[in-house]
Amino acid sequence: MRPPHRYHLRTSDPFSRRRPSPSEHGPPAPPTRELVTKILLNGQTVEADPKKPLIAACHEHGASVPHYCYHPGLKAVGSCRICQVEVKQGEMPPRIVVACRTPVAEGMIVNTEAGKAHDARRECLEFLLKNHPLDCPICDKAGECDLQDYAFAENQGEGRTVEPRRKLEKRKSLGDVIVLDEERCILCSRCVRFMEEVPKTPQLAVVGLGSRSTIATFMDRPLKGNYQGNLADVCPVGALTLKKFRFQARVWNLRKSLSTCAECSRGCSITVEVLRGKDVKRFRPRYNDKVNKWWMCDRGRFALERHVDVATGTTAGARIAGALVRGQGAQGLEPVESELGVAIAADMLVAHEARTVIASPFLTQEEAEVLLRVARALGTTPVFVSPAGDGLADALLHTGDPCPNRRGLTELGFGAASAADCAARLAASQVALVVGERAGELLAAELAALGASQRVALFDARALDAVAVKLQVGVPTHVEKSGTWINVDGHAGRLTIARAAPAGTRALTHSLQQLDTLLAAAAAGSATTAPAGGAR
Repeated sequence: MRPPHRYHLRTSDPFSRRRPSPSEHGPPAPPTRELVTKILLNGQTVEADPKKPLIAACHEHGASVPHYCYHPGLKAVGSCRICQVEVKQGEMPPRIVVACRTPVAEGMIVNTEAGKAHDARRECLEFLLKNHPLDCPICDKAGECDLQDYAFAENQGEGRTVEPRRKLEKRKSLGDVIVLDEERCILCSRCVRFMEEVPKTPQLAVVGLGSRSTIATFMDRPLKGNYQGNLADVCPVGALTLKKFRFQARVWNLRKSLSTCAECSRGCSITVEVLRGKDVKRFRPRYNDKVNKWWMCDRGRFALERHVDVATGTTAGARIAGALVRGQGAQGLEPVESELGVAIAADMLVAHEARTVIASPFLTQEEAEVLLRVARALGTTPVFVSPAGDGLADALLHTGDPCPNRRGLTELGFGAASAADCAARLAASQVALVVGERAGELLAAELAALGASQRVALFDARALDAVAVKLQVGVPTHVEKSGTWINVDGHAGRLTIARAAPAGTRALTHSLQQLDTLLAAAAAGSATTAPAGGAR
């Protein structure tokens, strides 16, 4: 008798991985009491949602059923046939069915480990492997490939045919984002259905007949749209890969951290993947039923280019390690410790009456709360930079609003200010406190227009060359800090630390808390004193 088979893989093997977790395919939502169907699954009575296919019930209750064409976010077609299970209903004898196309019914008896079902799945896998190339050593999908995982679990390391595998195009460009390897494609049609059902811009189709069938665009036109990167996510094998990720890293060398996309106010849940604790290699969507489900736009996916590791220094665009101070009469910036830089900022603010506080729209709620205390101590109402929309708003995810925490900052009491409004506030003040990641980038022209007699204390991740900026204190980027953003619909998105900030860079909340303490001490009569030569 065949022993029960389970698709549980060895986690110690670098080419294997666990099966998709609930956070990837979506947490199982318990059916309402009015919509509960009881079935017998592998000898246990379980409750299932009759609106979902049988394969969903199996996954929700821990029964491992392999699948290629099925995706919970797309319509089921049952083309790969590898999700076959044994089902018995009423007095009818047991039969083998595809679980993705079979609705659950009251009293259904399901056996995912039946010998006939296992044999049927194994035969399907053998046919899929017949023409599949042995590209695992060079394939970007290796380590997270469903076909590789199931072949390993079944121990199907050898083929029984002697005929040569079919030869098709290996590097077919489908536009600026995706490369198609026709030999690896198993014709699951996930990519075709995704373009039809999610962005609703059908551009892919299965063309040809029989063994000559391939995926193609109409008239070989390049793919268009802001959601092409999802094709690489839904592809269960390495047929569709991202041009920008090809041969960049092995997935088992990437450390994954949960985070939130920063490119618009939607706040899609994402995974930040970092190579060797330094280089950000991928942003990938993370399932969130209330925000983005399984998807993300390409603008957010490829925003990782902002986080290319740049050496620290004093030149414009370099990462700030600690703080930079422009001495009296000096043309350049001199590095100092972060704590000393904050003390100098406190002296600048205390020494002048006309003060303004401008925040970056990338501040977290935790950072904004401390900055709000600082602004109140200075007797001013803070605003955040509200740049113009990017013109990419759509009906799916992208809002076109480049402020990821607009709602959160507004609820705390921050006002929204355009670049022109910020320029007016800067010109009318003697000293300005500009705080947050990319604040200098968003106000680069406005800060450059200020004269040398004006004073700006800038808390940002990158150095800025502007004579009015007398002090710059380094802060972490959003992949280097933890915190919370509130998206356009009021849902909280968490940030976690994916990589370490440059040495000497403190969390912005720590620097602002120090500044708040120094201002309180100054108000109580314990004035701070900046070192000789410091900016005042």
